[in-house]
Amino acid sequence: MAIAKEILAIDNPLGVDEETVKEFNIPPEADPSPVRKLAFLQGQLEELEAQAWRERVNIVHARRLQQSDLEALRDKGFRNMAEHKNTVKQFTDGMVMIRRMITQLREKYPELRVEE
Repeated sequence: MAIAKEILAIDNPLGVDEETVKEFNIPPEADPSPVRKLAFLQGQLEELEAQAWRERVNIVHARRLQQSDLEALRDKGFRNMAEHKNTVKQFTDGMVMIRRMITQLREKYPELRVEE
């Protein structure tokens, strides 16, 4: 498949799922209900938020190590900082994708729409 025709997961995660359903011939009875899909995504989002927060706290710890008088601790702090920043980026991208998928589910299934 050409890159120009690929569905980008971050832009259209529900489209990627729909392609997967077609590719593997997943019958409707094996597909979770829209309500179950939404509940799962909301749970995933909460987990990612907690993990991202934990990594942000780890960044604070890494910064503390970087400010140590001991070279070994400073080095450890710099190594840890790079890893934690990368992890925060990954979790943040995941949260963006899941929020987009929740929005797409609510657009597709009127019963999932939130009344304001």
